[in-house]
Amino acid sequence: MLFLAFYFLLFLVLVFQGTHIAGEVKTPLGTLPEEVGQNPVASARWGILLILVGFFGAALGLLGFRSPALAAARPALFALGVAVLALFGLWVTFLGRKPEFIGKAAVADDHGHGHH
Repeated sequence: MLFLAFYFLLFLVLVFQGTHIAGEVKTPLGTLPEEVGQNPVASARWGILLILVGFFGAALGLLGFRSPALAAARPALFALGVAVLALFGLWVTFLGRKPEFIGKAAVADDHGHGHH
């Protein structure tokens, strides 16, 4: 029974994460500095993927109460959900955000030499 709690919690988290990442493109929450850019197309695709996987996993999990075959597939679906969440985490941490310098570079006087 504890597995089912984690199962449905995982897919709920996927749906929430998906709506957050897809929504942040249009209405940023301001939790990141301006210099840290985010690719809006990739973010929207990740959001849609997470929402779809979340609803798919939750629906099949609920149908598993009616069908023993779907109930037996829950561990594989749980592993799929964890894998998608892990890939999303790697994308957010390493690939999805690229710092860009927005301001103008400071003009170095005297090319950095200390002569006056």
